[in-house]
Amino acid sequence: MQIETNTTLYFKDMVDAAIKNQQIKTDEIVEFYLVNLLSEFVNAEKVRRFAHEPLVMTMDRALNSGLNEQRVLFKEIGDVSLYAAGFFSDSFNRKPVDVDYYIEMGSISYNYLANLTRDTRMVFYNLYSELAGKFKAFVDVLIEVSERCLLTSKKDILRIYERWLKMRTKRHERLLRKLGIEPLHNLDRTIIH
Repeated sequence: MQIETNTTLYFKDMVDAAIKNQQIKTDEIVEFYLVNLLSEFVNAEKVRRFAHEPLVMTMDRALNSGLNEQRVLFKEIGDVSLYAAGFFSDSFNRKPVDVDYYIEMGSISYNYLANLTRDTRMVFYNLYSELAGKFKAFVDVLIEVSERCLLTSKKDILRIYERWLKMRTKRHERLLRKLGIEPLHNLDRTIIH
């Protein structure tokens, strides 16, 4: 019990700092959700449970399931997508599926979940709607938490630049400027690739 409390407090401080640093306006329940998500994924079994099936297959099962099963599966897809995109975005550079896939799958799943809860619990509708609508911003929050946990390196300029090219977040832009690099907003990304 003590470990869970310490882990939760640790992630609460990290998430609060990242949200404040990135100047994201969000509801307190969303912050709590992010902290709880990170605390749950400390358990390796939770991560392993979802590693065996591609998200698109889980999405197919969700779309063809009953209402209760849909709620469970869409939540799992959203949570796994948010965690993976936030904490392991660097590893997608070497995979056939990139971080955009996880961002889309997560955003879509939370949106489905919001719509499933609209008529029953408005608090859940608001929570999942915000997670869906600001998914990319929350991925960036988890990336910052990941960097503070030393799971990724802020010093890797190329990775920061690649993240900025994909996500165009203000935080990545600030990091690049801090490193002496001026991001070009009018640059066509297809020219680079």
